[in-house]
Amino acid sequence: MSIRLRKIPQDLQLKGKCVIFRMDGNVPIEKGRAVDGPHGRIARAAVDIDWLLQRGARVIVLTHLGRPNGKRKAAYSVAPIAKRLGSLLGTKISVSRTLCGMRAEHAVANLKDGQILLLENIRFDSRETENDSEFAKLLARLGDIYINDAFSVSHRKHTSVNAIAKEIPSYAGPLLSNEVNVLSQLEKNTKHPFVLLMGGLKIETKLPVIEHLSKQTDQILLGGALATTFLAAHGVSVGRSVFDAEGVEVVKKMSKDILEKIILPEDVVVASSFRKDAKKRIVVVSAIGSRDRIVDIGPKTHEHFIKLISQAKTIVWNGPFGYCEIGSFCDGTRAIAQAIAKRTGAAVTIVGGGDTGPVLEQMKLADQFTLFSTGGGAMLEFLAGQTFPGLEPLKIYDVQNT
Repeated sequence: MSIRLRKIPQDLQLKGKCVIFRMDGNVPIEKGRAVDGPHGRIARAAVDIDWLLQRGARVIVLTHLGRPNGKRKAAYSVAPIAKRLGSLLGTKISVSRTLCGMRAEHAVANLKDGQILLLENIRFDSRETENDSEFAKLLARLGDIYINDAFSVSHRKHTSVNAIAKEIPSYAGPLLSNEVNVLSQLEKNTKHPFVLLMGGLKIETKLPVIEHLSKQTDQILLGGALATTFLAAHGVSVGRSVFDAEGVEVVKKMSKDILEKIILPEDVVVASSFRKDAKKRIVVVSAIGSRDRIVDIGPKTHEHFIKLISQAKTIVWNGPFGYCEIGSFCDGTRAIAQAIAKRTGAAVTIVGGGDTGPVLEQMKLADQFTLFSTGGGAMLEFLAGQTFPGLEPLKIYDVQNT
């Protein structure tokens, strides 16, 4: 399926227009600072916001942060996002404490051409997650046009990505358009060999992708706790390793056709604990001890996986292959990242997942893929063929492959 979205017309007059811009600024906040790398969500949204400001638009930014469940909580204030965005744009950004109504409208009315206003956390209002049409109308009164540039939240049926787009002229932003274009082309123009790599933990979020893409993929390489779940399902003793216990029964019921494509680690790195100073050992999977914890894939697995990656022409990767919260348990993930980045150009390379991003930023590889997706869960749902409420109001039409 190829998806065409309404993009911002190049000749659209933006000077003096109030543009409601939905971005995803949902990044970790540490000691009052937004943790966002050079290729992070805020940094990439800033590029598109700057484009609007340079054309004289008055930009009203919407974003969420965490899950405050409709309550105003200081810990979830978007103030750190305003600081990060302001530093990128070279300007001080004010935050409107109200999301709609007279005060918000007054704040917007005071904007001048090329200025920006950030509204407080959209999820401080419980109507956001209810896709409330009346709330959408109140938000829409703030602007002349609406732009959705938040792929990573467009799988949600929320007011600021779905209902509002039905109220005023609406367009897909460049970041959103690019992610949708690359991902939607995956099924239409897949080149082989196609290697799918999946890490992480919960099988319920990974299995739909594996099932949906299984007919196209040539190999499915698994790592992390996801691989441990499969090992446990195959009767391998995994010691005290983290895995999805409920997922074991799911694996046992998977079709033979899919299981034949799945390649699991042949050796792993184990440790007695998740401490930084824990002693590590490399063992074949049949030698995992009763007190061992799997923390990474082993060197033979690196070698095997990298060989398959080096031959691939389509590569999709989601989720780390080790416990990357500790650097010494992240060697396998780094090796995989380097191999995929090296393959870009000769292959279409798509990577994503919230836990994968920081590793790629640290390695300075984030810009060395065909697509470094801003979405973790959103990328998985898109690849599983799910409908995106945030895209529906922006579609021109769908073209089904024949």
